[in-house]
Amino acid sequence: MIPQTVARRGRVLAVLCVLVGAFAVAPSASEASLPLRTAIADVDSFISPQADLAFQRTRATGATAVRFFVSWRQIAPGGTTKPAGFDSANPADPHYDWSGLDRMVRSATAAHLDPILSIFRAPDWAEGPGEGPTYPGLTGTVRPDPTEYGRFASAAAKRYSGQFGGLPRVRYFQAWNEPNLFANLNPQFDTPLSQPLTARSRPLSGNVYFPMVNAFAAGVHAVHRDNLVIAGGLAPFARFGVQEHGLAPLTFMRQMLCMTAADRPQRGCRRRSSFDVWAMDPYTQGSPEHHARFPGNVSIPELPKMRHLLLAAARAGRIASRGAVRFWVLEISWDTNPPDPHQVPLKLHARWVAEGLYRMWSAGVSLVAWFQLRDAGNPNNLPDNAVSQSGLYFRCAGGLTCDTPKPALAAFKFPFVAYRSGRTVLVWGRTPGGVPGTVTVEQQSGQSWRRLARLRADRNGIFTSKLSPRRSGDLRATMGGTSAVPFSLHVPRDFPVAVL
Repeated sequence: MIPQTVARRGRVLAVLCVLVGAFAVAPSASEASLPLRTAIADVDSFISPQADLAFQRTRATGATAVRFFVSWRQIAPGGTTKPAGFDSANPADPHYDWSGLDRMVRSATAAHLDPILSIFRAPDWAEGPGEGPTYPGLTGTVRPDPTEYGRFASAAAKRYSGQFGGLPRVRYFQAWNEPNLFANLNPQFDTPLSQPLTARSRPLSGNVYFPMVNAFAAGVHAVHRDNLVIAGGLAPFARFGVQEHGLAPLTFMRQMLCMTAADRPQRGCRRRSSFDVWAMDPYTQGSPEHHARFPGNVSIPELPKMRHLLLAAARAGRIASRGAVRFWVLEISWDTNPPDPHQVPLKLHARWVAEGLYRMWSAGVSLVAWFQLRDAGNPNNLPDNAVSQSGLYFRCAGGLTCDTPKPALAAFKFPFVAYRSGRTVLVWGRTPGGVPGTVTVEQQSGQSWRRLARLRADRNGIFTSKLSPRRSGDLRATMGGTSAVPFSLHVPRDFPVAVL
């Protein structure tokens, strides 16, 4: 949930996760080889004067990808009328200004990171009929013309085809950002924004989004057939307390894919959505087992429901994808205390990061993007809960060079969990960078650590086993001199986090 979403964090919606259960269900044998790639999504760090250092630090987290929030309206010409002679499908058209994105793509690939381009915010001349959002600082109707959106997607894919002006190849393109929110796409319902929703209000945004995705995919796939188109990237909550901000993600998804509430194909609907990856932003208001409050919303514990719907739609022929459709998380985080005294204590936060990665992976997610690399600044002295403090690094006033890491950094780089079930303990982890190798699992005994088992991480760096420890001390995993954050067998109480 980035800049334009709603006002919690000023630029990004902050939401969080859950009650930790005594034991997590182990993945099936078929899931054991599922990879878990990590990425960083950030708004400011990658455009700062120290962007190169930000990319280097991102790679050092073990991430292999980076998500960019790409504003179509900043690259394209402005105005309410499309300029005469402007070829919007031509990346070399002089009306375009790609310079900022070019720098980021070059720097990311130089740091061995795969860019994920999330393209949203249409220029005024490409907007269709809709209602301007009511959120401060946002302009436009937020209903882009699908044809023009497809033309811009084609231009972006051509520019980053690996065959244009010496620019690197980009393979991952996301169609819009959190389209189930009024601030990002409207109309969401047939009820005007100026009127309250009622039981008779009919949802619309899944139908509005469908032609956008297909036009976008056509433009991206025409350049390289193995480019991956990402759809969804949905916000977790349609409701925040008593307010309605959009359409519940599962409701949005079912409408777009022509599926019923029972996850079956709707009769009379034959359309197919073209994408290769479905994405979700499953922010959670407590620990990674803290369920979303309202039906249809999706936090981490509801991801299996979304995956079930995704697979059902694929089986029903509702999705046209290049190979098996993938399931990604493109934004997730929790804020920390410090610096925000109302948020999650550092030690618990690190535990949640590891647990969250495990829960998402066990739900079939193969890539997770953390928001963000460093805590946000607060030049306007906004309240604590209006500024994102979810970075893996504490923000230093002197810039990235003096930023200091949070405990969560180690948990993100080398996630490891251990859950007791009777006399056994399920352990799971992913090696730094997701590389194969031998991992040692140790248990604390007094002030020392004793080896409990040696496990072999698979080709994706995933290792898991059921062990029988004789003591009750914390467990940790080590590999090549690097240690994961110790994980306690004692299950802490949930720490519900207030949002908005």
